[in-house]
Amino acid sequence: MPMPDDILPDTALDWSGLKLDGRTAVLGIIGDPVAQVKAPLPLTRLLQRRGINAVLVPLHVRAADVAPLLQTLLAVRNVAGVVVTVPHKQLVAGLPIETLRAAREARAVNVVRRKGDAWQGDLLDGAGFVSGLVRNGFDVNGRSVGLAGAGGAGNAIAFALAAAGAARIDVRDADDAKRADLVDRLRALGHAAGDWDAASPRDLLVNATPAGMRDGDPLPIAPSAIRAGQTVADVIMEPHTTPLLALAQRQGARIVHGRHMMDEQLERMADFFAEALQ
Repeated sequence: MPMPDDILPDTALDWSGLKLDGRTAVLGIIGDPVAQVKAPLPLTRLLQRRGINAVLVPLHVRAADVAPLLQTLLAVRNVAGVVVTVPHKQLVAGLPIETLRAAREARAVNVVRRKGDAWQGDLLDGAGFVSGLVRNGFDVNGRSVGLAGAGGAGNAIAFALAAAGAARIDVRDADDAKRADLVDRLRALGHAAGDWDAASPRDLLVNATPAGMRDGDPLPIAPSAIRAGQTVADVIMEPHTTPLLALAQRQGARIVHGRHMMDEQLERMADFFAEALQ
């Protein structure tokens, strides 16, 4: 008896214009949690518009399972790469993989692609975040920044802001060692940085923590730090308007949603993965 694959015509099945067949390359996006991610459909569409037969699928992975998963995926020959989201970006950067400059500087990785029988990682968060600010009319050059979060996203954003000409970047994080390490590395590259005293005014306030993703999360930035005329940006994409952004808007600040960072990253992600997919 013929199997279903023998019965179907030798053409790709098509859902909403997307191609999916035996030649489809697979990309995964790993996180914990992963239900909030927005990239799978738009990145899949972008790649397929470029003529690349690939799909991006969400994979819910605990921290202890990240290293063995990546090793196992190398054995799956049609897996071309992985997008890395919270909280695994620094964990992946610490694995024995090749990393490109942005990932090495920030010690965080948000994309890995197959390179032979190994992985090569890069970090696109920071460049995407800065592009999102620029698209929303905020010029980073010469501005002061208060940054909440010294994890993977915080590191990426800090170094990208510094490269874009931010006058000063002050950081706060619940983990004092992480905060101090980020400040020290920014200073080592000649950038003005320090601990963030929320009472001091800043041109730009950034939430680079997961706070706001779940109901009941505490605000990552104190209301007293938010002033009219500032710009407040969040990296969280779901909910679209986080409690922090809603508060900032009520207090007269301009807001930049997390979705802008992802939108600006999509083309960069497609470029990054194209080498492994063509």
